[in-house]
Amino acid sequence: MFIKNFISLSLILSFSLIADDHSVKIESDGTVGEFNYVTVTDPINFMMALDEFDKSECGNKWRDESNVNVSLWALRGSGSSTHFILVSYENWDLLEKGRTIFSSCKESADMLVKISNTTDVSKSWNWVTQNVLSGRTWQTNTSFAKFNFQVARGKEAEYAKAWKSMMSDQVDNTSGSFGLNAVAYGNRYANHMVYIGANSVSELNDSIAKIRTTKSYKDYTADTLDIISNVSSEMVQFVKFYTGE
Repeated sequence: MFIKNFISLSLILSFSLIADDHSVKIESDGTVGEFNYVTVTDPINFMMALDEFDKSECGNKWRDESNVNVSLWALRGSGSSTHFILVSYENWDLLEKGRTIFSSCKESADMLVKISNTTDVSKSWNWVTQNVLSGRTWQTNTSFAKFNFQVARGKEAEYAKAWKSMMSDQVDNTSGSFGLNAVAYGNRYANHMVYIGANSVSELNDSIAKIRTTKSYKDYTADTLDIISNVSSEMVQFVKFYTGE
């Protein structure tokens, strides 16, 4: 039985259920994620390009040797982007290994050409994040709210402390995953993001509504008012995991 919990805005935070199922431990899982934002103009051929590479020899080698996790997500509220391809590694060393394999394959080059022909490349962009804190396994959820924002320089630890304190008081308000990522590279839009996961959009919205009525959330917003800025929100929905099958 899972405990219900929530996530609002913060720095590098992550929850993980402990054995008694009545407490949540907030810590980093160490993962590194590449968020590749695209504006799809030809959905059918875009999906075909991803599927073709997923089943290629290069795709299999990439997964086997770097243990990469690849998934596709649909976006709402993100401006011009319609989707992002999330490429997740367990650590920086595996990211480096994975990038070397991916960049050396003809199949990956062919896929990138096909993606450029099925998207508006003038609107494509990406960033690389590292998990700071997280809770529960995000791969089990299908709907997310993702908040992107700037934390003032030198205030990262202060923000993370405030977010962790707030989240520690919110474990009964959502059953999904949640976490905080710092944007290591490509931070022209934001330098941090937080997410909250659920198994449906209605469940997600119910959880967020509950959190925003609590005293600890109100205290958190007051404590971080002068630390964060340029907050934007996105609704993220699962499309597909790429496993070579």
